[in-house]
Amino acid sequence: MGKNEQTDAGNNSLNNSIRIISPVVFMILIFTTGCASLQTSLFMKDPLTAEEHNNLGVIYEREGKNDLAIREYKSAVSIDNTLVTPLVNLGNVYFKQGEFTRAEESYKKALELDEANLEAANNLASLYIEIGKQYEEGLEYMLVATESIETIPPYALDTIGVLYLKLDNKTEAEKFLIEACDTVKDNEILREEIRSNLWQMGINKRCSD
Repeated sequence: MGKNEQTDAGNNSLNNSIRIISPVVFMILIFTTGCASLQTSLFMKDPLTAEEHNNLGVIYEREGKNDLAIREYKSAVSIDNTLVTPLVNLGNVYFKQGEFTRAEESYKKALELDEANLEAANNLASLYIEIGKQYEEGLEYMLVATESIETIPPYALDTIGVLYLKLDNKTEAEKFLIEACDTVKDNEILREEIRSNLWQMGINKRCSD
């Protein structure tokens, strides 16, 4: 027998009373259960911090689970909208997926919080190089995020050099690309990229090992 059936069917008046009361009780139970669920959803606290959501996003991204990574980065931002790192990470995933408008928005939000964030500036500038426009804007972001040429890491020197090259300023392009070539270490991919950019300018130079 089903669990809602009565075990004693000998008393008709009792059965009739149960039939009348049961729907009311049923509705009360639904209402109270619904309220409990609502209270749980309203007052249940996210067990993860913004930083932990970001770190989880990094793990998902490394595993190629970009949709889950995006979810975690967005969760991190929703918990603490002053954090720059999850915005940059979010932009990076969008960039990899070819969602350039969303990537640009994420990088710009990061730079609004910290205009000196070199990763955000470099990746935004790289995005502009990728899509073939807004070189001046990308260069402006890069120059704001960097100080003297001696303190700029090789990857950023390369990006700045390429931006100058795209803007047909070969003197500045050569200066930054030569500096990148002289300071790059332990990154064969970047080394070859810098050499290729110099080659486009007619400069055949062996970058530092």
